[in-house]
Amino acid sequence: MGRYVLKIETNSEATSEGSNADNIEKRKHARVPICVPISCVSIDSESMPLDHNMGIIEDVSQIGVGIEANNDVCSDRLILTFVDLNNNIAQITGKVVFSKKSTSGTYKIGALLQGKQLDSVHPRQ
Repeated sequence: MGRYVLKIETNSEATSEGSNADNIEKRKHARVPICVPISCVSIDSESMPLDHNMGIIEDVSQIGVGIEANNDVCSDRLILTFVDLNNNIAQITGKVVFSKKSTSGTYKIGALLQGKQLDSVHPRQ
């Protein structure tokens, strides 16, 4: 299994002067907008599935993801499954940081990625 590392540089040279000050990422790890379909499975403390949800990863950072999903999560732990750029099915676990209903009726979910690499990667058949 190959190791996947996502490196995102933050704008550490930015100053608060000028008109770009309002657009500067103030988080420790910058978010990068993406659009990746994802399967989210809520799991219990013994990693048993509780509920299945489909969504889109809207942004990613070195430590977490922002997801828009049709339904709310039913636990604070998730297994996130997606297809990577090499057409492999990849899984990683996450801890739910927040979940709130948007005005459009979908749910915005923030998840902290657990571990230092993907839990599993399988060739897509």
